[in-house]
Amino acid sequence: MQKRSIVVMLILTFITCGIYNLFWMYLARSEFKRFSGYSDINPGLELVLNILCFPFYFYWLYKFSADIARYQQENGRYVSDTGLVNLLLAFFGFGIVCPFIIQSQLNDLLD
Repeated sequence: MQKRSIVVMLILTFITCGIYNLFWMYLARSEFKRFSGYSDINPGLELVLNILCFPFYFYWLYKFSADIARYQQENGRYVSDTGLVNLLLAFFGFGIVCPFIIQSQLNDLLD
């Protein structure tokens, strides 16, 4: 898994009008799958469902956050489950912030 700068993610998101987020969704999920060893993660299918069915994004945010929390708990780390926060942010129109929160959590796993 690679550490990513939140500022660079923000800049790339705005420069590409959000397309970078789709790339990041696949990349972050596949890296987390390799890092955690969870076999129930399918980044390709999740990306297709996010593109074809917008409400899936809400589930995806919650699921990714829950998987990070599960990994934290299994490995004796401080558990910070941001699933509900991400879900509420997305529901109220601030879903653009959620990938940055998730990437911050992924960066913390590497420390």
